[in-house]
Amino acid sequence: MLCNEFDPDFRAIINPEDCYQPVEGFPEICIGIFSKPIIDWVLKTYGGEEISHFGCCLGPIPIYKVEAFGAAAAVFMPLIGGPGAGTTIDECIPQGGRCFVYFGAAGVLEKGISHGKLLLPHAAVRDEGFSYHYLPPSDEVELDKASVSACRQALEELEIPYALGKTWTTDAFYRETRAKAARRREQGCISVEMECASLAAVAKFRGVPFAQFFYATDTVGEDGWDNGILSQRGAGLEEMCFHAAMETGKRLKNLANEQEM
Repeated sequence: MLCNEFDPDFRAIINPEDCYQPVEGFPEICIGIFSKPIIDWVLKTYGGEEISHFGCCLGPIPIYKVEAFGAAAAVFMPLIGGPGAGTTIDECIPQGGRCFVYFGAAGVLEKGISHGKLLLPHAAVRDEGFSYHYLPPSDEVELDKASVSACRQALEELEIPYALGKTWTTDAFYRETRAKAARRREQGCISVEMECASLAAVAKFRGVPFAQFFYATDTVGEDGWDNGILSQRGAGLEEMCFHAAMETGKRLKNLANEQEM
């Protein structure tokens, strides 16, 4: 199987540092937001200076420096899916990024589990392909415990309810069958999305702190699909999610500094 061909060689033929150089003033905290309405709200509310971009055949993806809640962060909107999202960690590091927080929508696998709560993954089922280029084969990737704890602390300090559990990362949302969803529930998954396993794998391979959380939009349950608030794209959750991401990023930065001492 091709997914068994993981190569631990840290140097590849093409490396992120071959394509991206340090950017003066690039924040160490990096926040990926999977929602255009939310990132537009952040820029309108707090302002933002475009300091760099990710190169992409669809056009450049801007990276903004945003100052809020006593810290500065590099804020951007990753592409959907493991390769597009995971590569943004790789490409932020040579520019100056050190700590990574991502948030966006996820479906829930059981009705009622997410009512009024954010979803916080501590592990991701690797039902995608990107992570197998960064870690040896396994069913799941466990997120760094200290980084998950940092996010929990931020949510609790802000009094934001959350549900902790595994997430199911898939490449193909049109192939989320009832049988697969049932197996994922048996594995302890409470959510389904398309990036977490990939992001966590890159973070582990590169040795950088990473945390992610989701706001629940739709339900992929035993009775089928309820699209819920998917079409709202995070409307009304902007302040809560961005504040949680910034507070998490500040804690991850402190962790990184402690590890270097």
